[in-house]
Amino acid sequence: MKRNLFVIALAALLAGPVLAADSYTLDSLHSIPVFEFMHLGLTTQTGRFEKVAGTVILDPDARQGSGSYEVETSSLNMGFGTETPDSPGYRLFEVTKFPKITFRSTRLIFDNHHDVIAAVGHLTLLGVTKPLTLKVSRFKCSVNPMNKKMMCAGNITATIKRSEFGMVGYIPVISDEINLRIPVEAY
Repeated sequence: MKRNLFVIALAALLAGPVLAADSYTLDSLHSIPVFEFMHLGLTTQTGRFEKVAGTVILDPDARQGSGSYEVETSSLNMGFGTETPDSPGYRLFEVTKFPKITFRSTRLIFDNHHDVIAAVGHLTLLGVTKPLTLKVSRFKCSVNPMNKKMMCAGNITATIKRSEFGMVGYIPVISDEINLRIPVEAY
C-alpha cells in the first residue's frame, strides 16, 4: 500500500508541470516570417515565406515552455518572378533538396512579469543545425476579441550569418548577414 502511494505521489509530482502547461498552435496567416538582406551593399531587400506551421507549449507561472516553427521553403516569395524554381532565391535555399527550415526551442526565457523575452533552441537551414537564441518582444496572452479564443502573440527577431549554414552563393552581392522578423500568433 505504501509503495502504491509513493508511486502515485511521484507520478503526480512529475506530471504536475506538464498538466499546467498549455499548448498553442500557430496561426499561419498571422505568423509569416520576413527576412532582410543588403543588396550590392546599398539597399535593404526583403523576402518572406508564406507557409509555416508550429506549436508553443507554455506555462508562464512555472516560467517554462518550448516551441517549434517550421517553414516550407517552396513558399518563398521575394516579389515578381522570384517564386519559380529557376530563381536565385530557390537556388540559394536549395528548395528541392531542403523543403523545410525548422527552429526547435528547448527553452523559453521569461521576464519578471512572466512574459516570454527569448527562445533558446536550434535552427536547421540547408541541413545544417546551429544553436540560436531568438529575441521576443511585445509578448502577451489574452482572449482575441474577434474570435473569443485565447491567443498568445509576440514579435521575434534574430540575425544569422547564412554562410554558417553553407549558404554562400552571391556573397558579397547579397549580404552574409540576414535579419529575421517574425510576428507570431498562436491559439
